[in-house]
Amino acid sequence: MPLDLDSKDWLSDLLDEALERFDPEVAPAWLPAGLVAAGASKDLAPGARMLVARSLRHRRLDTDDDSPEAAFLRELGGDLTLVFDLARLAGEPWLRHRGRVEASAALAGALDEHPLALAVDASRPLGGAPHDIEAALRAAGPKLKARFFPPGDPIDGLPLHPGARASFRRHLSRVAMGLHRTGLLEPEALVRHRAFAEQERTLLAEALASLLKAAAPPPGEQLAVLRRRQLGRLGLKGARLRDARQAVAAPRTAGALALATPARMRPFLLEQLLLAQLRAGLTAEPAAEFIETFRDAAGLDAQALVAAQVEAAAQHDDHLAWFKAVGGPGSEWQQLAEAWEETSDEVVERIGDAVATNYDALTEALHDAGELGQLLARAAGGAPLDAAEKRKVKEQLLDLAKAVPALAVFAAPGGMLLLPLLAKLLPFSLLPGAWERARERARLQGRR
Repeated sequence: MPLDLDSKDWLSDLLDEALERFDPEVAPAWLPAGLVAAGASKDLAPGARMLVARSLRHRRLDTDDDSPEAAFLRELGGDLTLVFDLARLAGEPWLRHRGRVEASAALAGALDEHPLALAVDASRPLGGAPHDIEAALRAAGPKLKARFFPPGDPIDGLPLHPGARASFRRHLSRVAMGLHRTGLLEPEALVRHRAFAEQERTLLAEALASLLKAAAPPPGEQLAVLRRRQLGRLGLKGARLRDARQAVAAPRTAGALALATPARMRPFLLEQLLLAQLRAGLTAEPAAEFIETFRDAAGLDAQALVAAQVEAAAQHDDHLAWFKAVGGPGSEWQQLAEAWEETSDEVVERIGDAVATNYDALTEALHDAGELGQLLARAAGGAPLDAAEKRKVKEQLLDLAKAVPALAVFAAPGGMLLLPLLAKLLPFSLLPGAWERARERARLQGRR
């Protein structure tokens, strides 16, 4: 039965459904053994980072229900599963009621309902009192709706929703990690996590506004007002909200923004800028220059850029479009859908590692196969490829996978089915335009 989002107990009902579906054996099995061992000793941060990253990736190639309500509930299901997975990462025995207690406390804590989160008192051996749990969930539900329903952003608005969603999930993981490290929520830690998350969301909004200012036509007054109104969905209040509105109205340059961003937030903002470039369909050259300036000023190396590019591609919900561009219709479709949903994390992480550690070899191989780069650039721009071009892309990607041992999975029997996703996840910096920019920079530097 569909959930009634107008009911005061809709979040409680969703939590019950998520608990019913959760498989406690999955989380330890799909993480590297080293991260599981570290989590059991309460070093949860490395495993939590991987869980958050995996939770944000877009896996489905299509869905039976694309309604705003269904999309909203799917996103919240990801929040709840993250909390459950963190409990398993911490090595705690799985108890359904315990999962309910911890999820309600973590949600309330991450939504600034600190007194209600503390009242749940997750430190009690049998968990919090039912009325405290329900009070926390009833307070969290309206805040979740205010911030994330309906999902997405208005046309020509800031591409804010993915970053806001990611920032909330990062906030939620920090609250949950604190709970698992000490066995209870600590008021001082909740305040500290809130301050960090509010700064992160404020900088996110400014970074996106600055990117659009550099790479898109200036907004008219009506559009500028719309973008400022979007900030009301960030959960900011008072001075923080005023600061965010002022920052969006007159954002700093890429370099100044990078220097003003705490080091721990810089990789996150880089990833969100790359994702925004994809989602907003920004002109490649000015957007790429903005992002490169931000990366240089932030002191992030080439490996950090590759990781951010791969994650942005994985989070962008255009897998179906890419398959249509470089794949093929027919009996492969169902196989591809199943393979991607089952192996997406392995594929994303394998490609990220392979590109980061074989960047020069991949760049050279793609440069030598100039036609492949041109075809991928066309597909990335939304141009359809004909049957002969699709065949060339598959053949040359297969050669690329054979040339780089870390990509051997794609050259194995059945691996060709995932080649369209390899094409999608290759960083934009490997496409032809990036080579030309690199040559031009080298030429200009040689003059100095």
